[in-house]
Amino acid sequence: MALLVVYASRHGATAGIAARIATRLVDSGASVDLRLVDEVGTLDAYDAVVLGAPVYDQSWPPEANAFVARNRDALAARPLWLFSVGAFGDTKRLIGPLTHKEPKGIGEIRAEIRAREYRVFQGVIHKHQWPFWSRVFFHAFGGRFGDHRDWPTIDAWADRIAVALPSLRSASQV
Repeated sequence: MALLVVYASRHGATAGIAARIATRLVDSGASVDLRLVDEVGTLDAYDAVVLGAPVYDQSWPPEANAFVARNRDALAARPLWLFSVGAFGDTKRLIGPLTHKEPKGIGEIRAEIRAREYRVFQGVIHKHQWPFWSRVFFHAFGGRFGDHRDWPTIDAWADRIAVALPSLRSASQV
């Protein structure tokens, strides 16, 4: 089974998560290509896709939305998993609900391309990426800068994808 892990990334956090997912899937026996959304022309060579993008200002970046628009039918025709990377993901009790927003239109995208699952993971927060007043708000609610990616959670999600892939499931039963 040929699998594409494709992503958009601005500062590297999403690229790191995509690479981790790709590695876990390779370790499970999948043939995986890891590519930026701008590097993929057609999905013809792939049996399944994992697509990830960061969320900025409540939106995926334009290149991620363009990838979906270009490949809408092809994405809907194969197993697909989606993930977003936000500053806080969806796990921080106090500040997470205040700042976590789904990317605009993600519900419609999920329905149109029939994604099997969608997750939001925490990302990396660097002080220099935030305007002064955002930093003040962030600190007032107990936020901290740094790498907040939850690798065990990401690994578990990748492992669930591997189990769901038909050829991998069959190979593990042999």
